[in-house]
Order: sequence, then structure tokens, then C-alpha cells
Amino acid sequence: MRRLILILGVADLLLAIVAFVAGGVPALASSQVGFFSSLLVVAASFGSYRRMVRQRLAAGMAAPETRDNIDRMEDPYGIYDDEESGAPESPENFREIVREEKARLKKSRRSPAKVARDAVPAFSPWRLGAYALLVLGFFFLRGKGWLVLAAYLPALALPIVVTVWFLLGREGADV
Repeated sequence: MRRLILILGVADLLLAIVAFVAGGVPALASSQVGFFSSLLVVAASFGSYRRMVRQRLAAGMAAPETRDNIDRMEDPYGIYDDEESGAPESPENFREIVREEKARLKKSRRSPAKVARDAVPAFSPWRLGAYALLVLGFFFLRGKGWLVLAAYLPALALPIVVTVWFLLGREGADV
């Protein structure tokens, strides 16, 4: 985590230098408002997601996954999981298989309560506050006449790109 903070600090310093040299004080202000508001959104999103995962683990709701990611992408419904037998299937057997699959899908439907519980992290106060700060910062810059989109837009993307790059580079290490 310290390494990520250091990398983000260096990225912000480089961004600030480039923005000031290229566009002066308005570009510097645009880049810094964009960078820090995006950084707050990323931090609030990761924090709310982490809280949700920890709550589910504490409640014992995490199911062990027996299939790897590639297998889930190639065969999302598990069609090819069963071993094929050499005997041809009868139409009655197909009907039975379809009934079993329908019953399994009906059983795994999500109730409105489950959907609402999963939506709670999307409406966490930290995330809403971070997005509000992002919008207010944009309007502040626009009202002052300091909004330089060439500095603001890359500054919005930089924390996201750096954080994803950092997390993917850790190869599954715990953050």
C-alpha cells in the first residue's frame, strides 16, 4: 500500500510539472483538482468494495469457486463440464435435463433483498461524497475560467490507470 501511495505521489508530481509548464496556473489547477477528485473516487470505491467482501466473508456467504476464470469465460453455463458418454441421449432424457436446469436456474434467482444488499456499496457515503467533490471541482474550475480539459481529463484517468496497473502487477498479492 505504501508503494502505491508513493507511485501515485510521483505520478502527481510529474503531472503537476507538465501541466504547469504546458499551461500555467489554470492547467495546474485543472490537473490537481482532476487528480485528487479521481483519487478520492478510486479510494472510496475500493474501500466500499473491501468492506462488502469482508462482511460477506464474515457472514460465510463466500462460496468456494471450483472453476478458474478462463473456464468460466469459455463455458459460463457449465455445458461441457460433464463427461460425454458414447450412448445417444433419448428425448425423454433431454426433457429431464431441461427440467433440472430450469429448476436450478429458478433456485438461483436473486431476490430483491439480495439485489438491494449488493447495491449498498454503490451508495456508500464515501463514494457519494467523492463524486460530489468531483462535480463541485469541475464547476469551480469552470466558474473561475481555469478549466483546461487537456490537463483535467488525463488527470482524471491517471489515478485509475496507476492503481489498476499496480494491482495487476502484484499478481494476486493481498492489498
